[in-house]
Amino acid sequence: MKYGLWLLLVLWPMAGLANEAGLAELLGRIRYNGSAEFSYQETRKLELSSSPWNGRGMMLSGVDGSLIKLQLQPMRVIMVSTEQRMYYWDPEQQQRHSALIAQAGAAGEEITLFRSIIQGHTEQLQSTYNFTHQVHGKAWTLRMTPKPGLNDESAPTIEISGNEDDSKQQVLIRQADGESTEYLMVKTAEGPEVEKSIRRLLLEAIGD
Repeated sequence: MKYGLWLLLVLWPMAGLANEAGLAELLGRIRYNGSAEFSYQETRKLELSSSPWNGRGMMLSGVDGSLIKLQLQPMRVIMVSTEQRMYYWDPEQQQRHSALIAQAGAAGEEITLFRSIIQGHTEQLQSTYNFTHQVHGKAWTLRMTPKPGLNDESAPTIEISGNEDDSKQQVLIRQADGESTEYLMVKTAEGPEVEKSIRRLLLEAIGD
């Protein structure tokens, strides 16, 4: 018994280092430093709805940190997040909106959070979230839970999962009120052509 306890005390720091190294490796796998395009399927479970809302489209992530959500179904809508501003364009309803992210309230916080997840800038979330991860064979899961004592009690819990195919990921965002949004994402392209698409969609959303 004493030997087992001594061995545990000796190996505990090594286990901690291995766990940190594994987390760092996992965070590196989900980081996209260049431009990338993803197809997505979105499922929202809302408190006041008896059935989930479903959508699909494309996500485009730019080298400048911009993120574009091009919803194609159930209707075409463009949502853009740059470093400072958000843009929204619904061609069917002829509705166009623009706002500073800092003044966009919950919508600005949500797009900033999602942009950090998609682009792998998880260091921006470490002041708010505790990170844990699990690896089972080729499957992995990264969980981010709000740190205790936060002033923002509405901060969601986030779970990102995947396997050895880094082009496919699942993102689950659970709100404090029980509502959730799940994205199934597959990387479909990267490089200069994605940047051209980003510029074109940004101009369309702005209205130029």
